[in-house]
Amino acid sequence: MNYSKRLALLKFVLYGSSLALILSLFHHQVIQGKDFRQISERNRIRLIPTPAPRGNIYDRNGLLIATNRPAYHVYITPEDFNPKDLPELSQLLDMPVEGIREQIHVPRYKSLTPVEIKSDVSKEVAMQIEERSPNLAGVFIQTDSVRYYPWHYQGHTVGYIGKITREEYETLDRDHYGLHSVMGRAGLERRYDATLRGEDGGRQIEVNAKGQQLRVLSEKPPVSGHDLTLSLDVKLEQALLPLIKNKTASIAMMNLKTGEMEVFLSTPDFDPNVFVEAGKDEERIHILKDKDRPLIHRASYGSFPPGSVFKLVTAIAGLETGKITRNSSFFCPGYYQLTSRSRRFKCWDSGGHGQVELLSALEQSCNVYFYQLGRLIGEKDLSRYAHILGFGEPVPFEAPASNGLIPSAQWKQKRFGEQWYLGETLNFAIGQGYVLVSPLQILRLVGVIATNGNLVQPTLIHQAEESVQKFPQPIANKEVFKVIRQGMLQVVESRYGTGQLARIDFMRLAAKTGTAQVPPQKTHAWFAGFFPYEDPQYAMVVFVEHGGSGGLTAAALARQAVGLWKDLEAADRKFQKPALPALSLEPYL
Repeated sequence: MNYSKRLALLKFVLYGSSLALILSLFHHQVIQGKDFRQISERNRIRLIPTPAPRGNIYDRNGLLIATNRPAYHVYITPEDFNPKDLPELSQLLDMPVEGIREQIHVPRYKSLTPVEIKSDVSKEVAMQIEERSPNLAGVFIQTDSVRYYPWHYQGHTVGYIGKITREEYETLDRDHYGLHSVMGRAGLERRYDATLRGEDGGRQIEVNAKGQQLRVLSEKPPVSGHDLTLSLDVKLEQALLPLIKNKTASIAMMNLKTGEMEVFLSTPDFDPNVFVEAGKDEERIHILKDKDRPLIHRASYGSFPPGSVFKLVTAIAGLETGKITRNSSFFCPGYYQLTSRSRRFKCWDSGGHGQVELLSALEQSCNVYFYQLGRLIGEKDLSRYAHILGFGEPVPFEAPASNGLIPSAQWKQKRFGEQWYLGETLNFAIGQGYVLVSPLQILRLVGVIATNGNLVQPTLIHQAEESVQKFPQPIANKEVFKVIRQGMLQVVESRYGTGQLARIDFMRLAAKTGTAQVPPQKTHAWFAGFFPYEDPQYAMVVFVEHGGSGGLTAAALARQAVGLWKDLEAADRKFQKPALPALSLEPYL
């Protein structure tokens, strides 16, 4: 090959290489330049979420029931964090290395999202981390808040919040929940989560090679959640709580004009802060394993034999079906037999009440009268009227509420494969046997009686929609309720009344007591009534599990409760903010 050909070949190779290099540079700098810029920006831009303050919950007089207190939280951006710093961070946070490693172990595409490692650390710890931040790449402190419940007995009603899990995050609406969002886990916090939650904000920041913030590029402020005002009167509840503090019991008091629950207590109670604060594992386990089931609100979610308070239902059914009038009487020798050779169904007074008409039967709670009335009415109509009056049915209510159980021949056949016996009708008529109710259902029954047949729907929300409604069809003639109210008045006012321990000087109460037998040889104590008698304003139910006699235990508690209510009438209840835990968040950077 001559010199000119070799020169031409060399030029071709040089020109070809240059062209290839130019094309490659053009491809990378022009065609792929946008992608490289995005990768570069990805490595220096971070999105830091700013959680929205959750709305406060107040009682009817403006007292805080649930609020937020300031706190320091420790976050790590996995992309920026150096695993060699794990031992130092473990020591600062008093956390095992593996615990931190597990939390920051996320897929690559999530490595730029900050992960909360520990919440609510002390100011001292927060300052130590900030001081060492030049040597702890990707670790930073976020000033946020923690939910706080000033009144520690409110766990049943208000509930509590909790952080969402990673599994939940994958299924929740990303427009409303972030990786570190909290949500209502129980009670009203859960029911009204969408109202209380608010809308999170965030900051777009630029960081250096060590993950340290250089400047804020943009910021979207969070939008606070809406507040919620409850019907509860905390000051009154605080006054009544000692009455049942060492019992397994409940007290509920409802305004008959509005349906608003001003008292809604259940014991044993629990402090909802235990389920929010870190480091409370042992206390949470103790609550969950407690045999007295403190997580159950006995007023709404409990189901119990009603005993003699159910005689109100039997009396209404008897009058409305025409089986009896107010003057109808039966003889009580202290027991009742279906036949001369059958078992004896006992009256609580073994000596008997003699000849008894309806008002005296209610007043003295004569079992024999209601055995015979139940036999006349029959299981079908007893069950029908119980359902009409709201038993065995869902209760529209903001907190979890039990349906209870109203038995029938059809139910027993389906449940046990057995026929219904007449003796079971007798027990049904006095609130024993299979029948189960909640104190909230009994409270509604009292509301129906006190208001001449209106349905007063209980509510936990202050100034809710109209709660006093008419039944689609009248339950009973107004004269029926007039008779029942008269009988309930005699329960308290008469010298033979089973509820005479509830009698007070300044006001007339009307009520029905109940002593429900439960195995093994124990009794629940009930008192269900309304006041004042002449112009009913409030319905009230006192229930004490294994509390003995309704006429002794529950009636005495009811008397004390009404006395305390009188001492704290609405005009004397002043707005008063409870003191919140002091925690300074002054700048220290």
